[in-house]
Amino acid sequence: MNYEQFLEQLKEDLTARFAADLPPELSDVRIGIRDVEKLQGESYRGLSFRSGDSPVEANLNMTGAFQAYEAGHPYHDILQEVEDQLMKIVDRTPQFNIGELSDYEAMKPKLMMEVIPQKGNEDRLANIPYQKVEDMALIYRLDMGENSGGKMTSVITNQQLAAFGITAEQLHQDALENVPVTHPASLRSMREVMADMMGMEPEEPMPGEPTMLVATVEGAFMGASVIQYPGFMEQAAEKIGGDFFVLPSSIHEVLLIPDDGSADYHELAAMVQTINETQVAPAERLSDNVYHYDKEDKVFELAEKTAGRKLAQQMEKKVEMRAAAEKKPSILEQLGEKKKEAMDHAPKAKAPGRMAPEAAL
Repeated sequence: MNYEQFLEQLKEDLTARFAADLPPELSDVRIGIRDVEKLQGESYRGLSFRSGDSPVEANLNMTGAFQAYEAGHPYHDILQEVEDQLMKIVDRTPQFNIGELSDYEAMKPKLMMEVIPQKGNEDRLANIPYQKVEDMALIYRLDMGENSGGKMTSVITNQQLAAFGITAEQLHQDALENVPVTHPASLRSMREVMADMMGMEPEEPMPGEPTMLVATVEGAFMGASVIQYPGFMEQAAEKIGGDFFVLPSSIHEVLLIPDDGSADYHELAAMVQTINETQVAPAERLSDNVYHYDKEDKVFELAEKTAGRKLAQQMEKKVEMRAAAEKKPSILEQLGEKKKEAMDHAPKAKAPGRMAPEAAL
């Protein structure tokens, strides 16, 4: 059978088994088939299920299960694995009041942000509010908590924005106020991060070792969005001690490297591209480009733009110096002006008075 037939068979068998196996309070689970639109080209057609009148619908991508079936894995075993997975999710899926989900004031504390690439997400971005950040897009989600599968979040769409009765500008401002509190930023050295992963104390850096900082959020979930947190880049510049490059490790974190003249952004971009192709899952890739933060001008931009902007500033400065030099009078002109100034201030000789005629004798 093909994938569509496989889904239909799973739906039919799971519906029958759930009706027979689930306890009464969970026996009203409804199973369906639907197309799920996801970012990063991860859209799929799979199973959906909803418990009773709950407004929360969960979805499962069955392509992996179908590939196992095609490889010869017994259908009965696959069915049992899917049922076990659904049972766990249904049991742990948080319940929400449907009225609360359309109440913006109730949902506002759940706001979080994510940065994604614009390329490859054009169709999806047409239906959601977002802010352009160079070649990336800042989007907004609702953090709905966790279940056995991990974090549960929901992308805010234009339709949902209209239901909330707010503008995209208000959503953006509220998110900026909310996220530093609910999803605090984290800025640590690579040594600290690696030591923490291995359960060790970080060693002291070697003399001359370049600083590399990992920027994310606590929990490191969709943490690359910290680059848009109010004041975060300024704080990072203070910690690094000047300008720095931003390397997009993934949608979950970025790396910060000092711009001290020892790194070329072309080489950094080549490194980022290689790592993306070999070590980062497509759904988690952010960009192949390198970015730059200018501490003095407080500008975050593509690194290639920084080079052009700095060159334009240098040229502008030279033009201003040349214009000033052209306005400066020559030495002869300066001497002439000084001579004229001296003559203007010199005491003037008295004009000879008219002689009174002498009386004739």
